[in-house]
Amino acid sequence: MRIERIGENKIKVTVSGDDIRMWNVDLKNFTDNTPEAQDMFSFALKQAEQDVNFTVGKSQLLVETMPDGDEGYVLVISRLESEREVAEALIRAGKQARQTEFRIKRKHRMSPLIRIYRFRDFEALCQGIAEIHELYMGSSRLFKYQGEFYLELVPIDAFGFFEIENILSEFSRKEKSPVTMQGVLNEHGKLMIEADAVRNIAANFLK
Repeated sequence: MRIERIGENKIKVTVSGDDIRMWNVDLKNFTDNTPEAQDMFSFALKQAEQDVNFTVGKSQLLVETMPDGDEGYVLVISRLESEREVAEALIRAGKQARQTEFRIKRKHRMSPLIRIYRFRDFEALCQGIAEIHELYMGSSRLFKYQGEFYLELVPIDAFGFFEIENILSEFSRKEKSPVTMQGVLNEHGKLMIEADAVRNIAANFLK
């Protein structure tokens, strides 16, 4: 994946054939807003923040997709801070459609998107939760397995989750196969906090 800043409020993300195989995301399932597409998009925004200082904040995002060679494709992501900018961007692109069709779609999914983070010790866990507990919205559980702590998060809004992922990366390691890890934890791990783990730890262990 290659990320280039092509303007103050615009970046270009080039997705290669290798990226497609790694994330299992092509043009169709990206526009269908699948869980895999959401993970890749969140990763791309996180990398854009680190590599080219492109932050989203509360801005709307306009995403244009196009093929790139035989296997890859390109995302042009524009940061739009007002309804007027959204309308003007659509006009410049020559699109004859409602504005909402060109924003990131937030579909309800029957299967929630699970993320699991592994912390080396309880201190690191508390440090991470201290940074996210006022931002995070969703359910959470805490497990202990083989001497380490595993925080399971099911965010309400996956697209708005990239800021929290960026923060947690400083204190933990994200599990690449969360569904598989969830099965391991359910069978072999010790469930420490069954519900609202983030809120409970914040309330009882943070100063």
